[in-house]
Amino acid sequence: MNIKLAFAFSLLLAVFCIQNAGAANISGRWEASVMGHKVKAVAEQKGQKLSGVAYLYDPLGHKSTWHFNGTVNGVDVQAAHFTGNKFTGKVVAEGKMSGTLETSNGFHIPLDIHSVK
Repeated sequence: MNIKLAFAFSLLLAVFCIQNAGAANISGRWEASVMGHKVKAVAEQKGQKLSGVAYLYDPLGHKSTWHFNGTVNGVDVQAAHFTGNKFTGKVVAEGKMSGTLETSNGFHIPLDIHSVK
């Protein structure tokens, strides 16, 4: 499994978190940790359309950049990178989201992310 790609999608997850379940806009900063990698993301939502960038930091501090696009429909969030990696999840509480990152090579990675003030 390409760890960098999986972590980049973790960033996507971070971008999809909604500050609260009733929120109409999930624009903002998000973070997650996956297998020793830190993920930081910035998302921008316009209507139901979502776009953003996620940064993946490996344990040595090297940074990879991943751009993504997706949709937000109520508490349901979907996002994808052009390489085929995709995230599907739901807002589960204020500032928190859970879902699954499906990599282009078929791996399914559970993800939990949170908003950053």
